Amino acid sequence: MDVVMTTKPTILIYRTADTDMTYLQDLLFGMEEEGIPFTVEEVSGNDAGMLADRASHESALAVGVGCTTKAVVLSYKNLPPQQFIYRLQPYKGQRESLRILGSNAARLAKGNPFKSDDRLEVAF
Repeated sequence: MDVVMTTKPTILIYRTADTDMTYLQDLLFGMEEEGIPFTVEEVSGNDAGMLADRASHESALAVGVGCTTKAVVLSYKNLPPQQFIYRLQPYKGQRESLRILGSNAARLAKGNPFKSDDRLEVAF
């Protein structure tokens, strides 16, 4: 009998080593509340937008989040590399906005309408 291993589709979150996960818990809670799984990976880089773009291309759900000490960015695979959907900077202390950003990442994967938050920078 052949064993076939499959990996569960997740939103990929790429974060730099110096990004404190304590500040990102609400981002993860937002995704969890929407019922979409995520994977957090430590990567090298210093531009949250480029990390988000890279994560979106490597995610089976085509949704990626990039996190540095200065910004959190949400991107989608079909966007140009320098464009993003949402960016939050600075994000420390912005718990509700991070939760909404996480929720919107999950909603993007599900094809549901986004929640609004005036603190989230929209690229288009």
